[in-house]
Amino acid sequence: MEQILYGAPVAEQLDEISKNVFQEHIKDNNKPHLTAITVGDNPASLLYVSRKQEKAVDLGVEFSWLKLDTNTSQEILEEVISRESKVTDGLIIQLPLPNHLNPEEAINCIPYEVDVDGLTSNNLGGLFSDSYKLIPATSLAVLELLNFYNIKTEDKNIVIAGRSRLVSAPLAKILSSKSYNANVSVIHSKTTNQKLFTKEADIFISAIGSAKMYDHTFFKNGATIIDIGISSVDGKTYGDIDTAQIGKVVSSRAPFPGGVGPITVSALFFNLSRLIQSN
Repeated sequence: MEQILYGAPVAEQLDEISKNVFQEHIKDNNKPHLTAITVGDNPASLLYVSRKQEKAVDLGVEFSWLKLDTNTSQEILEEVISRESKVTDGLIIQLPLPNHLNPEEAINCIPYEVDVDGLTSNNLGGLFSDSYKLIPATSLAVLELLNFYNIKTEDKNIVIAGRSRLVSAPLAKILSSKSYNANVSVIHSKTTNQKLFTKEADIFISAIGSAKMYDHTFFKNGATIIDIGISSVDGKTYGDIDTAQIGKVVSSRAPFPGGVGPITVSALFFNLSRLIQSN
């Protein structure tokens, strides 16, 4: 019988840590402030930011949401980022952006001291010095999940599907560091025979956003599966893992929904608490 690795108790644990920091900040008459910027009306983006707004209310954080028009230029977006970063403790740009905008340039307009997502080149580069202060929220959520459920990583084969800056790059670096000592492989759309890797995975982390891409035939007995991917088909959302018969193979699984997702929002506010402590 597979163990379901629910994210809710992990998120609650992170929230308690963050709340203690925020309450101390409030005592000094400085209410924590998080700013979110969206460009356009992408339904998923609006949903994600609304969840962050709800969490902000729960944790006593002031939340500002700047909704920019789809046709906003790169210059205007960067001007808004520069202006708002001066009056907040943390700033996020909700991705994806419309195609005419350059997300890399936009993200790197965020000063590192308010980069609550940890996605600027400065903060990502810090991951390679082992002196980093922030881990991108989704990556941090995965690490907190592994720690909470006491899933061992030392000398384990970990396979990550996808190669985004939000998940794969930070996780691959951290999980292969001396803190976790895992053997990490990254697979992607150009990997010709993915089963050569997934069949050897003690822990499989999927973040590609392709509905039901991996079924039970991809995994070895006793594997741990973490499903981060999200995609929409005919108005319904799905994870990357086809869960039919999966319980016959894997020993534990972080599901979609209800796995990493709830932790990611809490991880963002945990990062905000770290920024407040360090600034």
